[in-house]
Amino acid sequence: MTDQSVGIDTKQKILRAARDVFGKKGFYETRMEDIATEAGIAKGTLYIYFPSKEELYECLLREGLKDAVKKIKDSMQSGKDINAGKDINDRIQAIIKAFIEILDENQEFILRIVYEMPLEQIWNEKFKGRCMEERKELSSVIEEFIEDAMNRGIIYKGNPRLFSNAFVGLVSRPIFSFFLEKKDFKSLLHDLFMLVKRAFYINP
Repeated sequence: MTDQSVGIDTKQKILRAARDVFGKKGFYETRMEDIATEAGIAKGTLYIYFPSKEELYECLLREGLKDAVKKIKDSMQSGKDINAGKDINDRIQAIIKAFIEILDENQEFILRIVYEMPLEQIWNEKFKGRCMEERKELSSVIEEFIEDAMNRGIIYKGNPRLFSNAFVGLVSRPIFSFFLEKKDFKSLLHDLFMLVKRAFYINP
């Protein structure tokens, strides 16, 4: 194993530990030594990778967003080959399932972000710019998917970007709302799929 791979493994170990500790204790109550202990490394090693708690938290948010975008993109790609038995319906359901799984796998940490995110320390122009880059990447993939469905006569013709934004909102907002209200958001797959069909399909 090379020094570089060891470094990557250590960084990922730190990020996993940080997600767990921040999720349980929150940003303000978490100490760097708590994260080092959870990760099973020396506190000095932690500071080599992340000089401050704010930088670690920002990296965790950034990597989490990147992973979420990748998961959604992968769910779409898994149904891209129509000849392999996948179709538009499969891909839409895969996207909805990916949104649900992202929330389900990160429940504690996401709740902490919602209720106590240290905006003044984290939400700077650099971080906002990175978030926008990830959002644009996801939007471009969904737009391409929507446009393909339009060209195949499955979805109403219109502005692909507008439809893409509407699609993401229609899928993500109910899931997140149910999550915050502590309702069963994991059971929404079928109902959300039917909503998408009624909203966008020419022949639902």
